[in-house]
Amino acid sequence: MTPFRTCISPSRQGKSLSPLGRSFPPARSAGRYAGCRAAFTLVELLVVIAIIGVLVGLLLPAVQAAREAARRMQCSNNLKQIGLSLHNYESSFGVFPAQSTAPGPGANYSVRRGSWFTAVLPFYEQNGLYQSFDDNYHWHDAVNESAVKTNVPTLLCPSAPQREGFEWTVLVDYPSPTAPYTLTPRDFYPGAVTDYANVGGVGTQLNAVLPPAFQLSDPRNCGVLKRTPVRLAEITDGLSNTALVVECAGRPNLYQMGRQVADGSPKTWSGSSSVTRPFPTGGVWASHNKGFVVDGAQSDGNTAIRPGLCGVNCSNDNEVYAFHPGGGMMLVADGSVRFLNETIPIEQLTALVSRNGHEVVSIK
Repeated sequence: MTPFRTCISPSRQGKSLSPLGRSFPPARSAGRYAGCRAAFTLVELLVVIAIIGVLVGLLLPAVQAAREAARRMQCSNNLKQIGLSLHNYESSFGVFPAQSTAPGPGANYSVRRGSWFTAVLPFYEQNGLYQSFDDNYHWHDAVNESAVKTNVPTLLCPSAPQREGFEWTVLVDYPSPTAPYTLTPRDFYPGAVTDYANVGGVGTQLNAVLPPAFQLSDPRNCGVLKRTPVRLAEITDGLSNTALVVECAGRPNLYQMGRQVADGSPKTWSGSSSVTRPFPTGGVWASHNKGFVVDGAQSDGNTAIRPGLCGVNCSNDNEVYAFHPGGGMMLVADGSVRFLNETIPIEQLTALVSRNGHEVVSIK
């Protein structure tokens, strides 16, 4: 490509005059076109711009894919660290931790609210944070405010959006071993977030519509990390066929099919009539609202209608949800991490959740 040249011949440059009217000869030129100025035509510039645009259009998706692959690998490493901490806990105490602690009837009326994440903090190099947490108080008590507002990088998926952490919930209290429970007004309790959650079981409504071979006798307590501790020997489906922890990213904000549901929207999420705002619980790592049962979502992400047949990436309203294209990450009981495709049939997902259902399941 030869640039267009605008030239002024030395012989036509003219003579310059001095203030006294004398003329001076033109400066000696090094060549015939010493005064030429190189430039591109408009068509040539447009062609170059078009080529650059095409190259950017080709490279940008590749760059974005490479970044997502790196984020997905980091997410997988986070879950592996969590898996190691859970197995180290099991080696120390002989059981996996219960999903949470909270007040209950009888002798448990004074139990403090807490999370299994807090219990395993010393096992993934967070002993300093564990020491700063006082389990003689509830996680939301002012004594633990500094600890529970501490972000733990291992508990965050890099693909998930950053957000403010809180629990919008009611609290159940028992004044004495024999007194009936009381409920506090629904309120906000701040804390740092996590993008990972355990699955304690399967919803009874969903269990009822599963194929007979996949129905469970005790669906709500069929998981590994559930309301009471579980021993390794109780995982009779096999460690490589049973889920420990999955992604449930983005809480306390509600996401449905990749879109955040704005506060004030018509209700398309689960909960009683008092749950009037789209803030699913369980997002704070120290919260006692740990674990969920798989109920499934509708194909549009609606979880107000139960059960649903969509198990992955339809809603983060206490369902499996990630910001990775095509699915989410799952920590298996043997310590490995697998990718759950968002097209997985709901009965295959529930089979992975159960530790002793004896279902035939395959994870690709």
